[in-house]
Amino acid sequence: MPKLIAAMLVLLGSAGNISMAATPAYQLHWQHDFSAAEQAKLSQWLAFSSQATLNQLGPYPFEMQLYLYRRPGNEPVPWANTWREHSQQIHFYVAPQFNKAQFIADWTAYHEMAHLALPYLGRRHAWFAEGFASYMQYQIMQQAGLIDSAASHISTKFAVQRKHYLQQHSMADTAALLLSQRRFAAGYWGGAQFFVVAERLLQQQGKAPLNQQIQRYQQCCRLQDTNLQQVIRSLDSVSDSTVFSQLLQQFNQLPAAQFLQLYQL
Repeated sequence: MPKLIAAMLVLLGSAGNISMAATPAYQLHWQHDFSAAEQAKLSQWLAFSSQATLNQLGPYPFEMQLYLYRRPGNEPVPWANTWREHSQQIHFYVAPQFNKAQFIADWTAYHEMAHLALPYLGRRHAWFAEGFASYMQYQIMQQAGLIDSAASHISTKFAVQRKHYLQQHSMADTAALLLSQRRFAAGYWGGAQFFVVAERLLQQQGKAPLNQQIQRYQQCCRLQDTNLQQVIRSLDSVSDSTVFSQLLQQFNQLPAAQFLQLYQL
């Protein structure tokens, strides 16, 4: 069975595992001219991506606003970003010559939609937001049947960047510095290690996995939290643990090299 067809069957089969909110998942905004065939292809891609994301992270308590622009590129989505000023927006700049399977196999939509599971946390804590979205993009893709192992993808990505963290500055400070230097991959995958360890600690304590904690978070706290400390308190609350607050303290205070050794990353 072709992998894309298998992925669609997995996704459709898992759609009943969550209770969809009354709020529509998203609204499309066509910012440039696209042909009818292009609109159909891009609509199907975003429908798949949205359902895959919400199957993993739970229905969002708001409607995503998705904006599409044409942009030349050698990949399906050369650029995308989120805006939060007036609504929960994602702006996709797409190269429509790619086919639907190539769009669905691209990680960008899963990453950007995962961002919206958390409030905007500001530049100071971009390492947390980007680490979360980077970690979750592969969890979403694995659940949708697009990749075999999220853990192996994340481990491979971080292995290339690990050398930047063999120092006395903390994981958080190092990731933030790398992002300020526009060394995005190093900052993203360093930040993702927070969630790698959180997942491990939740499992060790017999708690539900991280994606289920995020599903609970959507229902109780997503619309009320506005900063990282509030998010951490909420995640501790929904998980009935101190996993997130204690881990954040270590991420902020332990030398990065010591943190990596402690958790054998």
